[in-house]
Amino acid sequence: MEYRKLISFGKSSYVVSLPKGWVVQNKLKKGDLIYLEESGSNLILTSHAEDKGNKDRESVINVDGKNLGLIDREVSSAYIQNCRLITLKGKEIKSKVKELQSTIQNLIALEVMEQTSESIVAKDFLNMDTVSAKELVRKMDIVARAMLMETNVIFEEQNAESIRERDKDVDRLYFLLYRSILFNLENPTIALKKFKMRSVELFKYLFYGFYIEAIADDCWKIANFMSQLKISRAEKDKLKQILAEVHTRYLDTMKAIHNEDIATALKISERKDILNKELDNLEKKNISVDFYAKAISRIRLISSHIHNLGRVLYTTSNY
Repeated sequence: MEYRKLISFGKSSYVVSLPKGWVVQNKLKKGDLIYLEESGSNLILTSHAEDKGNKDRESVINVDGKNLGLIDREVSSAYIQNCRLITLKGKEIKSKVKELQSTIQNLIALEVMEQTSESIVAKDFLNMDTVSAKELVRKMDIVARAMLMETNVIFEEQNAESIRERDKDVDRLYFLLYRSILFNLENPTIALKKFKMRSVELFKYLFYGFYIEAIADDCWKIANFMSQLKISRAEKDKLKQILAEVHTRYLDTMKAIHNEDIATALKISERKDILNKELDNLEKKNISVDFYAKAISRIRLISSHIHNLGRVLYTTSNY
């Protein structure tokens, strides 16, 4: 961090010098305008008027000769990069139309505006400077809590498909979160003024979303594996007990995050090794049971993701 002395200028003004490196980097010269904006006790200086979201950014994607997975990734990438208009083109549109429509519908606020036999035009209707990263993480958290709870009753309710649908909801929210973070990094004035978030805080919430999304993915996989297990009632109860502990650790960790309670996050981190030892013992005991090791490995991953959520909180506390 650099410091500049405030100098009195006349009877009613003050001046402060700008770092030469910043002036050179932004290609400024004598007489150029500097934009100022107040945000609480902060004064934000920019070298140009804020670009509110790159509203004219567009993406054209050719679908011919590509599998649906690749097309899906290209559309998601364009969405995350805040393209306001996404056009799919190609002679194969007609044969892939249902899947392509599904890809678009899986992204929040992206809607098909025009469709022909060789093109689909989708438009984004979100006002990104109203999308809060904190609120998106809270929404992802709510769905993940429900998924962990539902996973623990898989033996009774066989609800793997329901958990899978919730996983898709978390994916949608994570894509929007990722997009929101990029938007605010490009528009730091909006991030600071509207959401009181600096760059380091934006990255922190991106990591929170990353680990919650990973937990949701693993919930679905655990549910899938557990629904195929052939084990005794006693062994099922042991797995449920482990999952209940994982659920509790997750709730405690997210409570610490929402309250910015670093001491609690550090304390919760000590429970990881204890749980992993229990998982190791269960895995050894049931090593020959189909799908058991796969289920345990995913529970272990969720435990690691929860640990990393807490780590993000206590390793960024001084920034």
